[in-house]
Amino acid sequence: MDTQGIPVYQIDLSDIDIKERHAVWKETISLVFDSALKPEDQHKPFNAALNAFHLSSTLLSSATSRRQYFNRDRKLIAKDGLDHFLIQVYTEGSTSGQWGKNNNSTVRSGDIFLLDLNQPIKSLAGDFNCLTLMVPRNMLGAKLPEPERWHGRVLPRETILAKLLAEHLQTLYFSLQTLSLEEACSAMEGLLSLTGAYFGNTPVDKNCPHVQTATRESIRRHIIGNLTDLNLNADSIAAHFKISRAYLYRLFDTGQGIHQFILEQRLLLGFNQLTNPANGKLRIGQIAYDLGFNSESHFSRSFHRTFGMTPSDAKNSAHLNSLRQESDRTANKLLEKWVLNLR
Repeated sequence: MDTQGIPVYQIDLSDIDIKERHAVWKETISLVFDSALKPEDQHKPFNAALNAFHLSSTLLSSATSRRQYFNRDRKLIAKDGLDHFLIQVYTEGSTSGQWGKNNNSTVRSGDIFLLDLNQPIKSLAGDFNCLTLMVPRNMLGAKLPEPERWHGRVLPRETILAKLLAEHLQTLYFSLQTLSLEEACSAMEGLLSLTGAYFGNTPVDKNCPHVQTATRESIRRHIIGNLTDLNLNADSIAAHFKISRAYLYRLFDTGQGIHQFILEQRLLLGFNQLTNPANGKLRIGQIAYDLGFNSESHFSRSFHRTFGMTPSDAKNSAHLNSLRQESDRTANKLLEKWVLNLR
């Protein structure tokens, strides 16, 4: 469906058999989150609705649903490979959870919330209505230096910045019925500029944030493109970009560190290789050595620590994953296509 040239995805579970509603909803959002109900809610009536507008490089959506868990663990992160951020405001309801390793908080209605889909999320939302802007990392990074630093951060609803940004987000959403795609994308650029300015209002101890952000993103792409290079390390990266090791360490001093970032990216690649049915004959040991691990046991320990499963378990799940992908509904494939192709 199009509105003034703007593609729209819509789903309302009201017309679906009540026994099937959560299963359909779970499948609809499965690319981004794993939805689960609390035990005491599993036999209660469930309902949900979602409207998502495809604005070229971003998605702006409104969702209404009942209480549920929204989780995104390392296995899901590895499986979908999304490199996007969510900018959210709950217009009704709230959510509480753990964002990354050490950030636990409750997000109230009216708060502006920022989530990095490359980092773990474990939350419980009450009955809610929320607006969500999904934006690729590079677009947000152009407005907000090192956006991963702000995973799970909140602009409190009491602040004028949160009020202005929430009003801007809601105004844009409700104006999409009358805007052209070009006008909507122009307004979206303004919204992202506001997001960067408002979240960046918190002091960041960086001399040249925009230059450092561009450098860090270039290094990040270099690492991801060279994960099977056994010589990939801090020294080789510093030499390639003609920077000092100390400067390189400062660029990645956001909780991970350069060595941990390389390790996690190699493990993510290993996960994708193991769960790809086309790699059924590829040995775990070969994957480990190709990714620079000095032994299969070292790879297995690191893999289990990150994903909570062994490499063998991941490999055995490849066939099930293949069957699941083949059973996706046609509508979900459209939404999935939009999400995966945001640039």
